[in-house]
Amino acid sequence: MYLPTRPKSSGFTLIELILVIVILAIVGTFSARFLGWGAQYYVDVTERQRVLDDSRFIVERLTRELRNALPYSLRVKTDASANYACLEYVPIITSGHYLTIPVNSSDNKLSLISPSTGNTLASGQNISIYPTNPDKVYNVLNQQTYRINSVEAVETDDDSQQINFANNINFASGSPAKRYYIWQTPVSYCLENNKIYRYQGYSAGVNQYNPTQLKALSGVSYHLMAQDVSNQLTTEPPFRLDSSGLIRHAQVALYLKFSRFTDNTEDMFFYHLVQVPNAP
Repeated sequence: MYLPTRPKSSGFTLIELILVIVILAIVGTFSARFLGWGAQYYVDVTERQRVLDDSRFIVERLTRELRNALPYSLRVKTDASANYACLEYVPIITSGHYLTIPVNSSDNKLSLISPSTGNTLASGQNISIYPTNPDKVYNVLNQQTYRINSVEAVETDDDSQQINFANNINFASGSPAKRYYIWQTPVSYCLENNKIYRYQGYSAGVNQYNPTQLKALSGVSYHLMAQDVSNQLTTEPPFRLDSSGLIRHAQVALYLKFSRFTDNTEDMFFYHLVQVPNAP
């Protein structure tokens, strides 16, 4: 006797469905991890490149500026308890050779060779002659730096120029090379709270200012130059000054520790030595 057979149903069994789900879960897990690793790698590379760019910028900027610093104008102030370190210097506007200056005598004027075109002398600028330490740059009582009151026109026959002062002046000593330097205001780089700021536009003081004092000075402006700088000031001062002598240049050691404050904290150390020409 012939019995009809049921047609076979086309579909998946429960076991097959479970196997597919398990396989998809395993593939998805590894795919997610792979994509996560790729994203984390991209973040790490981007953050590392940012730190490198910041470090190169601040080191290159400091190197260029310090090479134009007035000899013996560099000074460093560090206070680990207050969490700051500052490097101050005086940028040169122009320089040249003088003809006559009052040494061991008093006068309210001096004569010099006018600087090259584009470097015009003006009232309110400072003139320093033979400064052999920072005190002779920042403290007028040491009689090596004076403020210009007025400037006469340049003599066409010999390019000489007369500089006038509000009162009689008397230089303690002259320069062996008869060299003078013209400058106006100092500049400070300060590491504070893991950031480096550049201060400018303030009047020079006998004593070096700290960041709080700088911010309170009249006419000062400051800008962020670098961040994530994590030096331990007690053992890792960012600025070290090797004072110059009469027969060698000054040296400024820049030691900066940059930290990437991400999931994988990483420190990068940069050490750079800057020579400051000494020709007082």
